[in-house]
Amino acid sequence: MTTGTTLGEIIKSRREELGATREEICHGICTVSMLYKVENDLKQFYPETLALILERLGMHNVFDGDLITTTNYRYIQTIRQATNQVLSNNTEKAAELLASIEKDYDTFPATTKQEFDRCETLLTERTAGMSTRQKLESFEKIIRYTIEDYNPASLPPYFTDSEFYVLTVIANCYYFLGDCDTAILINRCLKRYLEEVLMDRTRAARSLTLTCNNLAEMLIGRGDYEEALEIAREGFENGKRLNEISEAISSCMYNISVCLLKTGDSYEEAKQMASDAYLTSRVYNVIPAYTNLYKAFLDENF
Repeated sequence: MTTGTTLGEIIKSRREELGATREEICHGICTVSMLYKVENDLKQFYPETLALILERLGMHNVFDGDLITTTNYRYIQTIRQATNQVLSNNTEKAAELLASIEKDYDTFPATTKQEFDRCETLLTERTAGMSTRQKLESFEKIIRYTIEDYNPASLPPYFTDSEFYVLTVIANCYYFLGDCDTAILINRCLKRYLEEVLMDRTRAARSLTLTCNNLAEMLIGRGDYEEALEIAREGFENGKRLNEISEAISSCMYNISVCLLKTGDSYEEAKQMASDAYLTSRVYNVIPAYTNLYKAFLDENF
């Protein structure tokens, strides 16, 4: 359990609780010497840096929101508002928000540029269209802001939320380009992070269901049905513990059904999973194309 009275002591205690080195925690955010000084109460982080360090440590709610008032953090808040507008298909509002801070882009630290470029890429994809290859190149450029030595086969063990999201997109791009091996490598690393890092367990559980689903789908694409079945079951059981219906749970059930048919295991369970995937997807009903896929699969195989 994290202990300490000063912020520096709390950060140091949490880092040691994770078994993480200073290099791993500050990678892409600040220098090792700066983290050392903060841990020993010799210096203080800028609020934006503090937010990112706490995020990487899984301590998202430790600090008072009033502390985060610097210009750079206001930029990040604007970017995140723009991202939400993109995801809600309010592209004009998103473009307006990004334009309001674009003039200051050259003064942004690397982490803020990462968030800005991520949102701009999403906006471009929605408004102008991008090929999967273009999207991959863009997101690999974005991840290098904070992981300068980025290599899909050798990723660091700790991530900020933004890095986790960007790497998920990169893995999906590799998968859609036909490189299942690289996609699987990245998702294995993301899954291990969610399982091993001591962070907000509800946040981790929600992400783990989706990551398990993505990994299972990629393993199916490579023909590794036994392992895919194990991973899909893990995602499904994890989702059930949350007691929430989600598209990721529906997809896990669909992947379980696919694997059971491919391996020749229980036909009845396969049928039940396919049926449940369709029914829960109808309830959640966020991505109609998935609901149609599950219905077609059910009609064709059962």
